Amino acid sequence: MSMSAENEKVVKAEEKIQSLRRGSFKTILYIVILAVSLSILDFIFGWESAETIPQMLQPLNSIILLVNPYLPYIQGALVFALGYLIVNTISGVTYTYMRRVTDHPTAATIRTLTRISGLAVLLSMMASVFNVNAAAALTIGSFGGLVVGFATQTILSHVVAGVFLLISRPYTFGDTITVAGQTGVVKEVKLMHLVLETTDGTREILIPSGTVVTQIIQKMLPPAQTKPIKTVLTLDTPSRIVKAGSPVTFTGKLVEANTGKPVSSAKIKIMDSDIGRDDLLASGTTESEGRFSITWTAKKTDSRDNTAEVYAKFEGNDNYQPAKSEQFTVEIK
Repeated sequence: MSMSAENEKVVKAEEKIQSLRRGSFKTILYIVILAVSLSILDFIFGWESAETIPQMLQPLNSIILLVNPYLPYIQGALVFALGYLIVNTISGVTYTYMRRVTDHPTAATIRTLTRISGLAVLLSMMASVFNVNAAAALTIGSFGGLVVGFATQTILSHVVAGVFLLISRPYTFGDTITVAGQTGVVKEVKLMHLVLETTDGTREILIPSGTVVTQIIQKMLPPAQTKPIKTVLTLDTPSRIVKAGSPVTFTGKLVEANTGKPVSSAKIKIMDSDIGRDDLLASGTTESEGRFSITWTAKKTDSRDNTAEVYAKFEGNDNYQPAKSEQFTVEIK
């Protein structure tokens, strides 16, 4: 993977984290505004007679008595407006989070379910604001829920199971697993189905999420690697012409050959290949992602040669085998 592609992935991850933070902040802000606004309205206009109005509000008694009968409608409108904003913000945060672990259609479906659930809670709050008869609302809601539940029982069971699997993540993309007697590589994790690809790549197997939850999942483990593990060292293409005395930064990456797993805290040497011997130009260590960035002050290593045959070298240790990168020619002026 190129350095630009890795940087793009890092930028996208940071953007998603910032989006989650913004969504969480907006949700908290809306809730605080709603609570404060309702409290202020109730304190100012919640008096039904002039005798009960506090002394500090007596100059406004005519306005208070005029607005008081309409207070539930004002509060209801406020609850609905800010509540709708809160529901949309929460559903947006849910979508952003789910996009980190699944595809767009699945994340969009979960966002829709979150919005529907939030609107249901909002309607129940509206009912409490307008003092709707609780028994009647419960009866109607229960009957409606019963009808919808019977009609969508199978679908909802798969949806709930799909959400559980997306959150718990007992497998990930590329894992080879066996579920319900079917073996394949995890190709896609959807809300309703788990998509497996057969090992020969000729078929796709769709297993309902509800079935996956109730079955034993067998996951094939990668073959154990004997130490020292073989490594691959890459050196990014450096500047081909540099000025003597100027700083030159060499970047690259060290990974395990079979798994591509980054090797961290490994000492990397930047070498100049010459006849009979190789000269050390600079050295450094790899970071957590296996990448290194080593700076060298350009200078001639041979008075008769204006070029340096540069390559990166890892001498190996008890856990990893030595590795050597591709060689590049750098002209020093």
